[in-house]
Amino acid sequence: MLRRLHFAIWLILIAVFSCEDTEIQNNIRVLVTGNVTDQNTQPIANASIRVYADADAFGADRVLLGEGVSDASGNFSVTALFGPNELFLVDISFGDQFSTYRYQTNTEEFTPNNLTFNLETVELKSITNFNYNIIRESGEDNTLQYSFSYFDADCVEVYEDGVLNETQSNCNSMRFIGSTLNNLSPNAENRSFVVPLQSQVEFTYSLNEGDEVSEIITINSADYAFEFSY
Repeated sequence: MLRRLHFAIWLILIAVFSCEDTEIQNNIRVLVTGNVTDQNTQPIANASIRVYADADAFGADRVLLGEGVSDASGNFSVTALFGPNELFLVDISFGDQFSTYRYQTNTEEFTPNNLTFNLETVELKSITNFNYNIIRESGEDNTLQYSFSYFDADCVEVYEDGVLNETQSNCNSMRFIGSTLNNLSPNAENRSFVVPLQSQVEFTYSLNEGDEVSEIITINSADYAFEFSY
């Protein structure tokens, strides 16, 4: 009896979260256009442009609709398949040394004018690792609370009916990372996070629960190394 009950529940779950296929309309094509630059407004050639659709449902596959690269001037024009789906995505990237960009919208009830998604200018930032070591050189029982605040290089822009939804988008957002160092864990060694080049990182610390001290660090070189002792 219990086994039958479990089977019945499983059937109900399948019915509720039924598989929904990503829809593609073979007789419709859209054009995805724009221009890719770096943070110094210089064009980026050969940036990867990939267009996807996703029903965003249980069992649905993400489908590649079209792809291309930017030209010497950073311009791109990609012809892609189209369909009414929960997610229509354009992913733009250029290797591991640059940030990524994603355009996201819902095409279940939205079709762009002239069947063209014009992303205008997309900025990819040069990125690097911020490597840090924090070492306790003073006596035991000294503690350090520290944190780093920095800007996330990657960008996701969410559009609704062609209008940017700033609340759901995630671009130039502030990130925080930190910890408390004590006798159990006195050092923070060989740690890193990714930041845009020429950006600023704020390092804040407090020794033995004393007053906070802040320091602004400008990331002016690749694989930036930060050393701190207490």
